[in-house]
Amino acid sequence: MQAGWHSLLRRGGNLLRHSARLVPPSARAGTTTARARPRALSTVPALRSVSTAATPDLTRPQPGLVKASQGHDTLKVWWREGEPDEFPYIWLRDNCQCPACFLDTASSRVSRVTDIPPNARPKEVCVSEDGASLRVVWEDGHEGTYSASWLHERAFNPTQQSIHENFYKLQPELWDSDMFQRIPRASFDELMEDDAALLKLLESMEVLGFTVVSGARQEEGELHRLSKRVSYLVPSHYGTTFTVKSKADPSNPAYTGKYLDLHSDLVFLHYKPCVQLLHCITQFSGEGGDSILADSHRVAVQMRELHPQKFRFLTDVLVNFRDFATDEGFQFDIIARKPMISMKPDGEIDTVNITTTGRDSHFCVPPKDAVGWYDAYLTLCDLLYRPDNHFFYKLEAGEILIVDNLRILHGRTGYQAFDGERHVQGGYWDWDMMRSRRRVLQRQLRGSPSGV
Repeated sequence: MQAGWHSLLRRGGNLLRHSARLVPPSARAGTTTARARPRALSTVPALRSVSTAATPDLTRPQPGLVKASQGHDTLKVWWREGEPDEFPYIWLRDNCQCPACFLDTASSRVSRVTDIPPNARPKEVCVSEDGASLRVVWEDGHEGTYSASWLHERAFNPTQQSIHENFYKLQPELWDSDMFQRIPRASFDELMEDDAALLKLLESMEVLGFTVVSGARQEEGELHRLSKRVSYLVPSHYGTTFTVKSKADPSNPAYTGKYLDLHSDLVFLHYKPCVQLLHCITQFSGEGGDSILADSHRVAVQMRELHPQKFRFLTDVLVNFRDFATDEGFQFDIIARKPMISMKPDGEIDTVNITTTGRDSHFCVPPKDAVGWYDAYLTLCDLLYRPDNHFFYKLEAGEILIVDNLRILHGRTGYQAFDGERHVQGGYWDWDMMRSRRRVLQRQLRGSPSGV
């Protein structure tokens, strides 16, 4: 679909405004199409500390055991405080912490699950006098000891599992165009020196999906410096980093001054990069060159609630995405086939795969399905381009825009490339490395659960 911004905006304006319960409302922005202009770093809100249930109350005493009793398949334990918990025998034996079963220096199980008796049962269970540990002697003579704090962190009750779920991955906050009034920001120098500032950045990225970093030098190489503090740069067929400038023979529409629809990057790769960085080295001084941002997960939720049948078209029909060009002397022809909205096994939205320029003309479906899919796609665009679902922000030289490429769509308003220069360097990070860094910093700075 080649429909541009103006026609989609007119169509989207005819839709009813959706419920604001997707995001806590802020003061309404009078005109959502106004550009968000950067302010001096000292006058803009810094990244907020994200409240996470994975951060324990360190003033509370460590959990202590009172007693334990054997059931049919589980061991029941009572705590000094709170409700009792049950632990399956097979789980306890599989997670024995003795040196023969667990390599402490690697935080890794070394025992083989096939060596566990299928009906493993304790012969003897004993709680230490101080309540700090539980000793289990199994019927085959194997013996293991579990600390009370280790058991408490891994309890099967909903509260403890929720805490670990939030340690595994912070819960996102879906947002609308009002977000331009509270853009999360960070200082490049602080990120390079202060672990607490870096942790706030990582938490904010998981929750809101984007951040603007100010104060980077106006030269290439800053993404490599920042990446040493966060994650490895993930290479693609455009290199470890790539330069976005207007070129005489562009291999990508981004290398022109044309308007770029809202999209996610490199959809034609099966391993679509998780996080994108765009370092503005030189910004176009005239009108245009503004970034456009939208929370695609919010829009997908709207689509599912308002148009469930059309939503299923976008989750079920496979679309061809292709990148066929030559860049820096390297020729490539990359194709991936995936739905426009990818779902997780639990029914939650995983990512929205949308790109006007990278969607191939080959469409391997019956004509009737193609017609239905286009109807669904245009409906999604109606929602996406409603004024309350996106905002504009013009990066200044020295700023780095970081976006969750699985969730946040970005675009660019057109500019007259022959009237001035616009120079941006881009790169990609991996969510596994970013979340790893966040968990390590949480443990170091806040004493969060070890998760091992």
